[in-house]
Amino acid sequence: MKLSEPKRVDYYVAVILLCWMWSMPCLGGAENTTTLFLNTTGDGLWGTAANWSLDAVPTATNHAVINNGRVATVAANSPGLVDTITVGNDAVSNTALHIEADLSVNTFRVASAPNAVGHVQQTHGGVSVSKELQIAATDAGADTGTYTISGGRLSFYRHGHLTIGTQGQGRFTVEGSSPAGISGTRVTLGRQGTLEFRLGMLGVTSLGLIEMLTVDPGGQLVVDGSAYEGLDGYFPLILTNNVTGGFESTNVVFTGFGGREPALVLQDDGLWLRLIAPPAFSTRLCSLVPDSTVTTDYDSTAFSVTRALEPTVSAWTPTLNEAHVMDTQLSQDVLGGGAASDNLSWQMRVGRGGHLYSLRIPSIGETVPPSWRSDLNSSPWNDEVWQGVAVDTALNNAPESRYFIHQSGVYLKDPIQEEPFYSPQVAADLDVANRSFTTINWGQHAHVNNYTDADPNDDFQSHLLYYTRYRDLGQGVIEVSLGFYNYGPDNPNYFNMPWGGVRRTSTEYAFLSEPGGAGWSEAIEDNFGSGALVKYADTGGSIAFSASNIGDTPALGLAFGFDPDPLLTNQPSTSLLRYGYAGGAYQPEEATWRNYFVISAVRKYDLTQGRGVWARYYFVLGDDLQDLTSRIASRNLAENATLSEFNYTEATTPLVGYTFTGSGPDFRITKNDLQPQLWFYAHPVSNSFPIYEIIENDNSRYLTWNPYATGVIKTYDGTIAGIRLLGFALRNADVNSGGTSYAYERLAALMSGTPSNYIAAGEDLSVRSKF
Repeated sequence: MKLSEPKRVDYYVAVILLCWMWSMPCLGGAENTTTLFLNTTGDGLWGTAANWSLDAVPTATNHAVINNGRVATVAANSPGLVDTITVGNDAVSNTALHIEADLSVNTFRVASAPNAVGHVQQTHGGVSVSKELQIAATDAGADTGTYTISGGRLSFYRHGHLTIGTQGQGRFTVEGSSPAGISGTRVTLGRQGTLEFRLGMLGVTSLGLIEMLTVDPGGQLVVDGSAYEGLDGYFPLILTNNVTGGFESTNVVFTGFGGREPALVLQDDGLWLRLIAPPAFSTRLCSLVPDSTVTTDYDSTAFSVTRALEPTVSAWTPTLNEAHVMDTQLSQDVLGGGAASDNLSWQMRVGRGGHLYSLRIPSIGETVPPSWRSDLNSSPWNDEVWQGVAVDTALNNAPESRYFIHQSGVYLKDPIQEEPFYSPQVAADLDVANRSFTTINWGQHAHVNNYTDADPNDDFQSHLLYYTRYRDLGQGVIEVSLGFYNYGPDNPNYFNMPWGGVRRTSTEYAFLSEPGGAGWSEAIEDNFGSGALVKYADTGGSIAFSASNIGDTPALGLAFGFDPDPLLTNQPSTSLLRYGYAGGAYQPEEATWRNYFVISAVRKYDLTQGRGVWARYYFVLGDDLQDLTSRIASRNLAENATLSEFNYTEATTPLVGYTFTGSGPDFRITKNDLQPQLWFYAHPVSNSFPIYEIIENDNSRYLTWNPYATGVIKTYDGTIAGIRLLGFALRNADVNSGGTSYAYERLAALMSGTPSNYIAAGEDLSVRSKF
């Protein structure tokens, strides 16, 4: 289950509900007597006998009609089954039925006559329809019929059929995630029909069908995300394994998503909605990446980028849709055609965790491995990707308790997980002019099977932020800046910067640069883990991959660089490179084996609380190994790929201003640099703590440095529904420690009027009260 996953009813569960419906009585076509809702008493209640023309509450022998602008409310359970209900059989526009309690009916019609208008609003209760639920779908020329459900349960089983807009303007609306379930046998969306999903703060309840969805030409889907504040999202709107017809792009309307790039995805089990994470509170949060030290060369190149869904054409092992993982696509094309275009152009896709899960080159194809696992989906675009990995070796006691914080996210090894969960993006910035994309992610422990026993002491927490910038430097060179900031008590000290590798069916042969960088080794034949381990200093700072065992075909290189000289203060030893084949003998099929040559670029660094460290490395493309040598040398890529410490101070770090209003569920915080109530540092000043806005799945909202503050153990279990970074705050004892004299105020005092919305979690933090 994803953090942002809304409540839903899986259509397979429909079998249980179907049995429940079969236990209910059915008229089976018996004649009935019409009774009109007259609202004689004026109380508007369905359950008041005197309000009906037959002076009795409708039963299984009645056709109950609400028309002539009257509004009836089902405020108490109706006595058993009603045969037929019609809401609106004339042109009076405000005829309505409000449902707040249980209601059972064979046939339910809304706007059931020429020019008829009728509306149904369900907020509570369970509505059971055993035959037809028809919304502007009964008589030719019907005007408008609507059914909106914002709570309770709606089911249409046995012969249940929901028909929308085949005769008039029909609209069926699901509002938010409060409905307990909306499920039935089949749905037909007519040419004048609209199926609308209005997302609440945490998502929307899906519609589950056991037979089919039929969409007539012109049938419209509207998805409104105005109120949605969850994490990046990929969740179902309609669950069915049979879709007949389909929505034309012109008939799909997305509104209110504010740049979250919504897309509708048809899977085998239905229609899903894909979204990216909410926008950052401020792009200044992403402005801390060190400047590039390699000169750009954009001559005869074109750069493009999109965060809209653009799946690859690559072969992958996971059976999951790529919409689960994709966040951003960046491309560079070398213009003019020929070998340069084929060998130096590239297309990369960044995953939701900030990791690089696809890198395609025209002359080579997909270079990232297919994420193979024998159980298919246990590591979908999670392990065999380019990413950062952090290990606290004092706590990593494999195999019982493995401490690996993956930039990508978690393995699917906890039975409660239904979908991939990638390290949540807490801020991002797309800078087209600078040809770069920066993402900040809250890193997650990969080995969640640690958390499946009964002892919570086994369950690691992660207080690690990943900063990643991907930048096109032109002519087939991609710069990656990868930073880690530790704000928790653990002490990661072993980092893969990066971990990754290549797809052997694209580039089977690897070559290590020789000291000095002028030549390359023979093709490497080592297996990963069998002792293939070298010091950075004993290489030329690069490794390369080609489809030829002599390297005379288009090549991909990784310039991993060297160590600082002298080593950094917290760097206890020199850096190491591990490499080798991971999947046994070569096979020609791409996605049926562990098609993987592994690279583990190991930096040892004691990342104690309140510190950060950067690594920089480069992907570089070339016509062959010889061309790669000259390209790496001409732009000094290996020399510029190095390690550096975070160095952000009170005096040099930009600020982000905020105001807040309300309290409890009405609490809101808003970026406001003009008249702020408080300022956070945009960058992690030494010894500072990040401040997050967190939304949980009970709609509670709060600020804290610690995402686990309310007792969360499994970050992927849906408890945390949204998380965004506001900035950084210092302990009160650490303010002005660098000799400055800025005005600060304790954060707890500022938030004293909203005690439930700020969780100090054991820290006395202060924020700037003046610029």
